[in-house]
Amino acid sequence: MCPPILLAAMLGGWALPAGGPPDLAEFVVVRRGTVPVILSAPHGGRVALPGVPDRKGEGVKQFVTVLDGNTFELTSQAADAVEKALGGRPYVVAAKFLRKQCDANRPAEAAYEDARAKPYYDAYHAALKSHCDEVRKAWGQGLLLDLHGQAAQADTVFRGTRRLSTCGNLKTRFGQAAITGKTSLLGAMAASGYAVFPPSDAPADAAEDPRFSGGHIVATYGSAGGTNIDAIQLEFGGDARATKSLDKTARDLAAALKLFAADYLPREKLPK
Repeated sequence: MCPPILLAAMLGGWALPAGGPPDLAEFVVVRRGTVPVILSAPHGGRVALPGVPDRKGEGVKQFVTVLDGNTFELTSQAADAVEKALGGRPYVVAAKFLRKQCDANRPAEAAYEDARAKPYYDAYHAALKSHCDEVRKAWGQGLLLDLHGQAAQADTVFRGTRRLSTCGNLKTRFGQAAITGKTSLLGAMAASGYAVFPPSDAPADAAEDPRFSGGHIVATYGSAGGTNIDAIQLEFGGDARATKSLDKTARDLAAALKLFAADYLPREKLPK
């Protein structure tokens, strides 16, 4: 049975951007939240877009079509775990469509090759923008986590922030502790037994792995653009994404977010 947060649009708080084709809800999952945390999962979809051929990637740099296995499922379970940990729902955008047809973590010109994929790409980004705008208006600032999978190191979670530019607001306001301290997101994950890179005891500005240093989503919606939304790309290894591990990974991520939120996220909405 599909988890509650993955039900059809308009049920249980789900909504979709206006203007798309009527079947859009079958391919992009969107949920409004009640806390200033946004979860994004662009590469975990397993559903084929109708009539859209696979991309060939001619002239496209960093052309990848592989599924980030179980990241859609991890996002679903993490959203439920975060709601229990924080006492409020995170915002969610998750692609159900195949990455080999449309890659939501690329600029539009590199994301799809067939115009029939455009509405799904546009819906994904319209939802992310709407979520970020709402969080910024309601709380003044927030956190966007873009969830991915990597096959380079099965036991490691890689951080991607484009040299901290996508979470510059966080570093400016709170310093290095917010990036690598005990109650930072990755610091808390490390304390729970995860290998993280850069290591939790490294300086905040330690070089990130160039393979996983942050893609289009964190660059677009993170605080580099003055959005007050700090964005972090999390690349989970296979150990954390194994089906048997999903519940634990989701709960550990939620527990890390609870520590992070207590020190670095606003607790109340701005007065109207």
